[in-house]
Amino acid sequence: MPKITSKELTIQSKLLGWYKKNKRILPWRKLDKKKLSNPYYVLVSEFMLQQTTVNTVISKFKDFIKIWPNLKKLSMINENQILQFWSGLGYYARAKNLLNSAKIISFKFNSIVPDNYNDLIDLPGIGDYTAKAILGIGYNKSVMPVDANIKRILARLYGLKQSINLIDKKIKSLSKFYASKKQSSNLIQAFMDYGSIICVPRNPRCDICIIANECFANQKKITNVIPKKNKSKKTKMKKYTRAYIIINGSEEILVRRRSPKGMLPSMLEVPNDKWVAEKKFLVKDSSISLFQKKFTKCKPIVYSFSHFDLAIDIYFTKERKRKITNHDWVLLNNIAQIGMPTIMKKIVEVVKLN
Repeated sequence: MPKITSKELTIQSKLLGWYKKNKRILPWRKLDKKKLSNPYYVLVSEFMLQQTTVNTVISKFKDFIKIWPNLKKLSMINENQILQFWSGLGYYARAKNLLNSAKIISFKFNSIVPDNYNDLIDLPGIGDYTAKAILGIGYNKSVMPVDANIKRILARLYGLKQSINLIDKKIKSLSKFYASKKQSSNLIQAFMDYGSIICVPRNPRCDICIIANECFANQKKITNVIPKKNKSKKTKMKKYTRAYIIINGSEEILVRRRSPKGMLPSMLEVPNDKWVAEKKFLVKDSSISLFQKKFTKCKPIVYSFSHFDLAIDIYFTKERKRKITNHDWVLLNNIAQIGMPTIMKKIVEVVKLN
């Protein structure tokens, strides 16, 4: 690989100066005596930030740290506790992976987040980017994790006109030019913030960009077409289900816990049919046969997941309370606090509004 040039040195210097004055104040960036972020904070925030916006994560992160201020305390909880907290963030497998990683770190590394790549990459839910983010931001190691912001900045700086999936190897190769030996933590976060504030996906703020003179895309006036977007994805698949809201005389609703595998693992749900690709294949959930009263059909809803839309017909009835295997009754007014995934809350809300 060619040696670092004046271009890379200039960009590093300017971004570090910009970051010192303009960095975002984020709760996981609280510095210790060594002027570094707490590796535990970095671990938690990186899991939360996967597929979720910074603004959504900020308040959740603050609450999380209040409850589990260190890795040791987190490692001592059970899966249901973290899943209940995670409600609203989505992608619940992240919560399970975070907890499993915490338990492994507690057992193997005395509750100290590992400071080497091989140990980190072996943890559940941690890939190349997250491992390098922890090393670079939390331990100031000389690495450069490549997220969407960094990919975009590098693609524009070097005029890479192909779609992101075709330039991935090139981007990772170029990122090595920016693996700072002394200021890795600040430089990584400078890139991230610069991509969020200045070198944004649409209409980048080239008029105030401090590295515009080093940017090939700016010089050629092609910043709005770099990086080239991948071809549009196929139309989303649609699936179907029926959900059943059963409330007893004490205003309690029937719920159960989902399978630990698959969508929404181990989360609470109302009884519902198996999700199918065609409506004609729907089979009534077996627990519903225990109830004799007629169900009232409510307004249907469609809930969008990342890879498919789920069309849900919703049915409601009032029944006397009885014990049902693998089901529980919870107060209807407590639904918001019991850690149900958003889709189930929306189903219940339909009945509340009727």
